[in-house]
Amino acid sequence: MRIFLVMIAFALSWGAAAPGAMATNLYPYTVLTIATGVNVYDAEGNLANVSSGSWFAFDFNGNGNLSGTEKNALSQGTTGLVIGVTTSPGASHPGPPVPGDTNEITAPWLWFGNTGSDYLTIPVTGDTVNGLNMSGWTVTYNGSTINMGSGAWGAGFSNGIGRFVWDGVDGHAYTLDYHASVPFGDPGGFGGEQYALHLEGCVLGTPESVCAPVPESSTYAMMLAGLGLVGFAVRRRNQANRML
Repeated sequence: MRIFLVMIAFALSWGAAAPGAMATNLYPYTVLTIATGVNVYDAEGNLANVSSGSWFAFDFNGNGNLSGTEKNALSQGTTGLVIGVTTSPGASHPGPPVPGDTNEITAPWLWFGNTGSDYLTIPVTGDTVNGLNMSGWTVTYNGSTINMGSGAWGAGFSNGIGRFVWDGVDGHAYTLDYHASVPFGDPGGFGGEQYALHLEGCVLGTPESVCAPVPESSTYAMMLAGLGLVGFAVRRRNQANRML
């Protein structure tokens, strides 16, 4: 029985917090690493999707859904997303990123032929129940500044709040999803466009923390199968004891 309970605890530690669970806070200087987005290209070499990792997207056709071609991969900058601190604007200029371009949260990215990056004017704070305060999320692109702190869209999203999923264990994986809209009158001409941000990686609570390895799908399936077998054995033993 003890082995069975230990295996259940291990399995649950890899999942999201159960409904009704207490909020798990993120303390200042906790780092959210940013897993690199993986681009997928079609036969002509055009971007078709971001298959995994972190990305941002614009719902250009306004249909409320994000297609693969509307996404743009992100990777980690010099620090990742650090809870409780603001950051400075990074590289933002015409043309692709050049040697020497930097940014703290995300690495400078290429979008429609020009360079942009992301920064925070208000520190990110929050927890797994109430979400994260993303009202200071700001994009600088091709020399322009775009405030992405409001204009939530899509079911379940609120202005300035990101959905944060994490099991509360240091070193374990997280996902952060955030929706906003470009303010009308944006000098870059994107006013009113719906924006989505998807970040994933792991949570590092101390400088000594490391990201825990994620079990392969086959390993996870074997673990769940083992849980079933152990549970079956326990039930059989209990039934036998009752018959005595």
